[in-house]
Amino acid sequence: MIGKFTRLISYLHRGTLLDRIQSELRERNQKRRHIRWNALKGRREYFEAGIGHGIRMRLHFDSELARLIYCDDFEGNERRFLKAFLRAGDVFVDVGANIGLFSLIAADRVGTLGTVYAFEPCRKTFQRLVENTELNHFRNIQCFRLALSDERGESPFYASEDGFDAWNSFAPPIQGKSFSKEMIPCETWDRFAHTHDLVGRVTMMKIDVEGWESRVLKGARESFSREDAPLLQVEFTDKTAASAGSSCMELYHTLRDFGYHLFTYNPRRRELIHEPLCDRYPYVNLIAAKRIGEVNLRLGKSITSGKPAGSTRQC
Repeated sequence: MIGKFTRLISYLHRGTLLDRIQSELRERNQKRRHIRWNALKGRREYFEAGIGHGIRMRLHFDSELARLIYCDDFEGNERRFLKAFLRAGDVFVDVGANIGLFSLIAADRVGTLGTVYAFEPCRKTFQRLVENTELNHFRNIQCFRLALSDERGESPFYASEDGFDAWNSFAPPIQGKSFSKEMIPCETWDRFAHTHDLVGRVTMMKIDVEGWESRVLKGARESFSREDAPLLQVEFTDKTAASAGSSCMELYHTLRDFGYHLFTYNPRRRELIHEPLCDRYPYVNLIAAKRIGEVNLRLGKSITSGKPAGSTRQC
């Protein structure tokens, strides 16, 4: 008891008491969810769960991603950034939408005046994306069973058959042992944006395509080189990039060549943190932005210089 009281005083002095309380509440909630997930697995094919603000998702027990979403606050910081940044009327593009986690949150944020474009190539995963869209009665999400790449055509795609659907890719996946192959239509973002009158109109784009990120960027060179290019959230993972014949260093330099500055997000302080080029990227989602002042204003930062408030993150 004395030890708990001493720790409480320590948290108060450091100004971290609220963070500690929130962390403990999250841990307790995660334990409860793990227990429920394990109790229902094997008895049901799926169940429906809330992910906040009245949004519900159909989560299938054969999916490791579904378990991470329900049990482990999957990409919680990225979801908090999305909620803080997007506004009514925005256009959000979800490249690698999977079952729709980010698309659903974005659709709620941009409202009826905004639009979400969700790209998911895998047949089974695309069906689940559509189911989750219909479950929430969102009419502002347009779903495309299509992959973005560096050229137009068709390519073979690895689809997991043992639950690792989050790692499906054109490159050999780094997780899972059993895969089928599907022929997937591919398009460049530059061509899609011109065809759908989206040039200069997209607010934010999330790119999470398991190593294919550099290919997506190459197919968007014209759009992303513009001053009115969208803010990007891009996954950096060494193993998936290497599997696709690329690297996180190449990805970083390509974004910089387009005129982007790279950051991570601190949700507690609602600010961007400079991201230097690191030697290793085990797994992180980086924010790539050009108009830093606009981002800061959306995040509630009164920055007049246009420079981000955060210091450089340590690699």
